[in-house]
Amino acid sequence: MVFLAFAPSLTFDFINYDDPYYIIDNPNVNTGLSLANLRWAFGTPGEVNLWNPLTTLSHQLVVSLFGLNPAWHHAVNGLCHALAASLLFLLAVKLTKSLPWSYFIALLWAIHPQKIQSVAWITERKDVLSGALFFASILCFAEWHSRTKKRPALYVASLLLFIAAAMAKPSVLPLPLVLLVLFALKPGQIISSALSSLRQLGPFFAAAVALAAIVVFFQSHGTLSDVGGDDSLFERLRQMIFGYVFYLLRFAFPIPSQFFFTPPLSHLPLVLAIVGLGLFLIAVIWLGRREKLIPVGALIYTLLWLPISGIIPISHYFAADRYSYLPQIGIIIIVIGLARRLSSLSSKSLLLPIALGSLVAGYLVLLQQQLPIWKNSETLFAHEMRVNPREALADIHYGEAFWNNDPAKALVHFELAHQKAPHEGLPLSKMGVTQLRLNQPEQALESFQAATRAANPVVETWTQLLLLQVDLKRYSEAEATVNDGLQRFPNQWPMLMNAGNFHLLVKKDPHQALPLFLKAHEISPSNADSIRACARCYLILGDQPSAARFERLLQLR
Repeated sequence: MVFLAFAPSLTFDFINYDDPYYIIDNPNVNTGLSLANLRWAFGTPGEVNLWNPLTTLSHQLVVSLFGLNPAWHHAVNGLCHALAASLLFLLAVKLTKSLPWSYFIALLWAIHPQKIQSVAWITERKDVLSGALFFASILCFAEWHSRTKKRPALYVASLLLFIAAAMAKPSVLPLPLVLLVLFALKPGQIISSALSSLRQLGPFFAAAVALAAIVVFFQSHGTLSDVGGDDSLFERLRQMIFGYVFYLLRFAFPIPSQFFFTPPLSHLPLVLAIVGLGLFLIAVIWLGRREKLIPVGALIYTLLWLPISGIIPISHYFAADRYSYLPQIGIIIIVIGLARRLSSLSSKSLLLPIALGSLVAGYLVLLQQQLPIWKNSETLFAHEMRVNPREALADIHYGEAFWNNDPAKALVHFELAHQKAPHEGLPLSKMGVTQLRLNQPEQALESFQAATRAANPVVETWTQLLLLQVDLKRYSEAEATVNDGLQRFPNQWPMLMNAGNFHLLVKKDPHQALPLFLKAHEISPSNADSIRACARCYLILGDQPSAARFERLLQLR
């Protein structure tokens, strides 16, 4: 069913949002599997502040086997999602002892339109891979837990699968709490049953704490480590409330297909969200007295929502369909609880099977309608501009789709993005790059300079401006750009490297260049460019032992 539903995605292309960072333009991935790439996968968050080495490893493996043919990358995503749905079915059978309910749970989860981003977007391999490992871990634990004679191999397999799932995507870290809810907590004995389960679940919690520490470390050192850093406590709480209610509503009404979501700024939507959240909790408590699946589903939804709640900011956007990949299970369990409650009231009625079948059929139709939107960057962002006309990023990525073939058309959309978001530096930066392609260096210079003065600049702008100023032989202006960039981004690897290259290649001053290269090497110890730059500087300065030390580091890669 999953392969049939998502078969059109095999003809889809890469998307110019994140696919270049993760795969296409990433030299540590697009060269396939190697020892150096393996070390890079486990030792750096790359261009983003997310640590998911197992997912990166899977991308490297597919590149080694099939190159950059997008069909195979899409096929692996589909395979992982089909495997995840199948494991969810087996797990549901074990927990509910009912084939019909289990089939409905797995099928509704697998073909819900919110799964499109996770399956049809190659970058979101982390969702489907971690999901399959997540269900496999719980299934092994359920099998171990149900047996009178415990088999240590099942317990160890569950623990290792959990660790692997977290290395595919850290959002699975609440899994020990899910195990606690499913297998340990007893009504009326919540505290005592939780304490008695610590011996069984202790290794899972210890692994979760250790993995969380690694994730936080890499997130604090990634390129996007400052995401959400300026948000106030009120802003975070507001986004958390919106996010919690958002996924409940989006499950019921997954239309239109939309890529970017930003929280409303007025107070009325916040008041409505708080009221809605209150009514939801009251309904869960009231109905939960009659059907235990309802509070269990609400607990699982809440636990799996926590990593994407905004407590620790992971994106510029407060919510996305792809974030619901695992939390949606809790919502489906609530739906099943409601359906079971209704069936107990009237077991002979055909109304409930017809309603459930219609729900699945309706979501399957929506899936087929929305899936073609993801065919390529042009179709995706053309649709996004229609349904989300105020979002500047839609124009930016739509413009990027025409960079090579029609730069004049691309420039129009970058200018539109600038009009929509005049405080952002990215549209101005894109305008500058496109103006250079159109042989308009003076206009590009103005765009880059304006981008450096934007309220939310991007570090790449200083590199672009620096290169243009050097090309135009405006060396004093270039030096001012270097100093300004270092002051604003003192710990950004690209800024340090470009500043070092300016001092070394333009000013012919290795003494000023060396400290910048050394700092860049300290930030990214495995990067060959900074290692090579340090070796070159030491060689020019006549420090042969230090140059040889960095040459050895280069060979070890």
